[in-house]
Parts: sequence; structure tokens; C-alpha cells
Amino acid sequence: MPVRIAESVTVSPRMARHAISQSHLWKKRLGDWVVNPYIGCQHGCFHCYCPAMPGVKFFNGGRPQEDWGHYLIVKPGIVEATRRDLLRLTPTQAVRTQWGRGIILVSFLTDPYQAAERSYGITREIVRLLLEAGHFVRIQTRSDLVVRDFDILSAHASRVLLGTSLPYLDDNLAKRLEPGAPAPSKRVAMLRRAAERGIPIYAAVAPFMPWHTTQVLEEIAGAVLPLNPVEVFCEVLNPRGRNLRMMQGALGPDAGWLAGYKERWPMFTASVLADSARIFGPVSSLWPDPKAIAKLPDDIASPLHAWVPSPG
Repeated sequence: MPVRIAESVTVSPRMARHAISQSHLWKKRLGDWVVNPYIGCQHGCFHCYCPAMPGVKFFNGGRPQEDWGHYLIVKPGIVEATRRDLLRLTPTQAVRTQWGRGIILVSFLTDPYQAAERSYGITREIVRLLLEAGHFVRIQTRSDLVVRDFDILSAHASRVLLGTSLPYLDDNLAKRLEPGAPAPSKRVAMLRRAAERGIPIYAAVAPFMPWHTTQVLEEIAGAVLPLNPVEVFCEVLNPRGRNLRMMQGALGPDAGWLAGYKERWPMFTASVLADSARIFGPVSSLWPDPKAIAKLPDDIASPLHAWVPSPG
């Protein structure tokens, strides 16, 4: 099915006026603010929980989760809206949030460097505006297209953190679960090029798959730690909406056991986070899900609470 790209959509007045939104992503140590240049994502990862999030469902015209990867909505006037937002949101004002670090994430509900960005250049312009205004920008992408913008990022390297998702290094598995995304090998090569340019980097071992073992964490560590990342964080597969069913369809009948994953998700979270902290050491930055922690026995939950960041 081809990707349908829409450039003219009905949007809320606020969406047309503003591009930068305050977020709750400080709970995952990601940022105080977020900019999503697009609605939808051409990568079409079957495990992604973003199409089940209100920020996508409210604006995607009622498209079902199974359509993820087959539509993309270009937000009208988002570059101009970013420019207007920056008139009021100075770096000093940006830190006046619950977390108080003022980091602007690009992006959360969509990949800012998916294929359409080659033509539109929206992300490039937004990142340029944010950095020239003096803000700290965290970029999260599964794409090596970001190499195109290394001129901007290296010029503002002290206020940039560039990361990619590496749930595993298996390019063949990625073809099945992340059909529209560049291969993990390309993402590692992108991080290497960024590090060579002096651009601070991080890796997201996300989502860590329920059939993987610590060997996968160690393989990722072997590829990433020599690049001196600022951080490596880990989040296990988050069952939300229909993503488990979509993964089963991509992996075949042998993956039917995924239907019972929700029940063992909390305990799996605890074990993987402990392994991640041990393997990645000082640069480990963990994503314990509060909902998963709430389901754990107190003796297991107590240590995990220490990994949940607090405001301030």
C-alpha cells in the first residue's frame, strides 16, 4: 500500500497557531517541550504505540492503527508557527517547567527524519530555528537522513543531543518489524559519523523485545559504547492498542504467544532495566514505566522508583 501524503487537512485552531507544546516527557528524561513536524510516520513500525496515542488519534482523520505507515499528514504552517512560538518561548522561559531543563524534543509521535523530509525540509528548518534561538534540542530518529543536517547540528553541538532507536542490531528482523525505517546498521553508522563530527549522541534500546536476552543488550553495548554516548536508555516493548496483534501478523504464526505478553510485562520490565543498568553502566538512563511498576510487588517496585526522575 503506498503512503498517502496530505498537505491540506482540517486542524484545530491551536494546532495551526502553535508548534511547540509543553510535554510530560520529562518523566522519561526526554524533554520539557516537544515539536512533532508531521502526523503519521512512513516507517510503519508494527510495535509502535504512537498511533494509539491521543495526539495521533485526534488528528489523523479516524485512521485505524493498522494504517500506520501508510499515511502522512504534513502540518500546515508549522515552520511559521515555530517562528511565532519562539517570540514568546525564550531559553530562559523554557526552563520554567516541572523538570526545569528546557529541552525541546524533536520529536515524539512521528519520526522527524522520515522519507518525506527529504522533499519538505520541515524538520531542518524547525531545528535551525530552535538552535539559532538558543534552545537545547534533543533529536530522536530511526533515520540516517539526519546526516544531511550535520552542518546545523555541529555548529550548535553544545546544545544538541542526537539519538536513534536500536532495539537490536538484526537488520533482517528490522525489515519485518520496521518496514519503512533504515536498517539498524545504518543507524549505528549515523551515530559514528555524528560522534566524529563532535555531535553528542545517545542510543535508545527501545523497544526491547520480549524474546530477546541480555546477549542483545551486550551486542548493542559493543556497538554503541565505543562511540562515547552521553546516555543509553532502555524501554521494553509497550503493549498499547493493537501493536501486539500487528507484530504477530508480521512475524507469523510462531509469534502467537505474544498475546499473553501483557501479563508478564511488569516483571519483564524489572529484569530488563536491571540488566541494562549493569551492562551500560554510568551512561545508563532508564525508562521505568510507572504503570508497570504499580503492578509489581513492593520489594521489586521500591528499587525501580529510584529510576523515575522527579521534578526540579
